[in-house]
Amino acid sequence: MRKCLLLIPVFLLFNSTAVMGQPTNHVINFFDSAFLPTSLIIEAGDSVTWNHIAGTHQLTSGVPGGTPGTIEEPGFLFSAPIDSQNPSFTYTFDQQGTTIGFFDANNPGLVGSITVLDDTLVFDVSVVDNAYIPVVIEIFEGDSVRWVHEPMEAFHTVTSGVPGGPTGTIEEPGLLFDEESSDLNPIFQYTFNNPMDLPYFCVPHSNCGMIGEVIIQDRFIRGDSDRDGALTIGDAIAILSYLFQGTATPDCLDALDVVDDGAVNIGDAISLLGYLFSSAAAPVAPFPNEGPDRTADSLLCR
Repeated sequence: MRKCLLLIPVFLLFNSTAVMGQPTNHVINFFDSAFLPTSLIIEAGDSVTWNHIAGTHQLTSGVPGGTPGTIEEPGFLFSAPIDSQNPSFTYTFDQQGTTIGFFDANNPGLVGSITVLDDTLVFDVSVVDNAYIPVVIEIFEGDSVRWVHEPMEAFHTVTSGVPGGPTGTIEEPGLLFDEESSDLNPIFQYTFNNPMDLPYFCVPHSNCGMIGEVIIQDRFIRGDSDRDGALTIGDAIAILSYLFQGTATPDCLDALDVVDDGAVNIGDAISLLGYLFSSAAAPVAPFPNEGPDRTADSLLCR
């Protein structure tokens, strides 16, 4: 009963001040026998509006004669008239890492494309002066790390695990990678697809302290405190229980930071309840789909 008494005044008093992520709307103009620009590179969650300037057009996703059942199939994602009676059409793109074609079915020679960027990143680690710089790097699953060997630097390796680490674990030397880092092989890049805390070392110089660590965080949905893939009142209760009832620290503490201010407090529960029940602002990215949180703070998602 005490839990209910805590929630009721919070719900009645909140006035959410969470700031929504700001997706961008891009514009393409249809002229009589052309559209401009013919291609765009956008972020996932951005939208594109096609505007009528002149002519009669049938905006169609895909490519002429595209494979049925794929995004290349004409009209698979959208098909809309663009003319004086239908002056604009807007579509929001969430297909990360994809290039989506479009054309004018009334003039199939007019083709264009929308490239939706992936949300993965590549992080550089310098191999210099018998050290990895930075020593510890925090990334998200799907990201890559690129080790770059300083010219004229001594011979090194980038070897996953720890010296003498137990076989069959991520601490086993070379289980994931064991690569030379030298003037002959100056760059090594590896993509991490699973959350883990991965130590690594230089075989010739580990006794000199040449070690490093990659912390690969799990992707998450902001506000999804219980990690069940949906935002409900249970997520607000989970935040309050963590704050006031001594429940265990969640593996993905970052998911509880609804307003992305680098801390978990009662304001996060208030903001989430506002979104769920009072048409207040949605949680900031990553939301509504799983993704990384690129904000620099101490909150992690394991």
